[in-house]
Amino acid sequence: MLVINFFFPRTCINCHLPGDYLCKSCKKLLTPHPEICPYCHKFSADYKTCLNCKTDRSHYLEWLIVVFSYQNLIKKLILQLKYYHKSDVANFLTDRLALAISTNKALSEKFKISYVPSHRFRHYCIKGYNQSKVLAQRLSEKIWLPWIYTAKKTRSTHTQAGLNRSQRLSNLENAFQIDAQKIWESDTILIVDDVTTTWSTINELAKTIKSQFPKVKIRWAVLARNNK
Repeated sequence: MLVINFFFPRTCINCHLPGDYLCKSCKKLLTPHPEICPYCHKFSADYKTCLNCKTDRSHYLEWLIVVFSYQNLIKKLILQLKYYHKSDVANFLTDRLALAISTNKALSEKFKISYVPSHRFRHYCIKGYNQSKVLAQRLSEKIWLPWIYTAKKTRSTHTQAGLNRSQRLSNLENAFQIDAQKIWESDTILIVDDVTTTWSTINELAKTIKSQFPKVKIRWAVLARNNK
């Protein structure tokens, strides 16, 4: 790692100060995301699905946590991880994710960690890795809880960016298939991802898991929410 840092030194993506991808001063510029319901986006303590949205049978998610608003600095960091193979960015991102989880009262019980799967073509032929899986594995190491497989993506879908809500839902319909490893009906599963806009991906994945394990509690931890 020291040799890599010598030839490819890290610099702050904002002020270009050497040492890390985001220096201590610029870390203070990151904007925390307010507590909201994952479906109606109204205030909800600890990011729980509100009582009104729980009655909708098309909603499969009990809870989420969003660490940051999707502003310029966090966007740059996530893009480094997502498209430029800077997997060590995940260390800082999961540090903040672990802190947000440890201070949230809704996650007081033990849980298993999983991630949003990508299609094998995108995983192996386009990107070479799944950033959500990298985040889940790093988070698992930091908070000493197991990570597991929950599902696989059985077909390649269009990128969600640029699609409206109805197109996103149609794009993801039946895209996942259970690939369970060590899932029990009494489990609480925390699924990790990088960015969300409409929650359609996680809702479809939660729907797939609950089709076979209806009593499993599905919760979600995402680094940032793009509210555009």
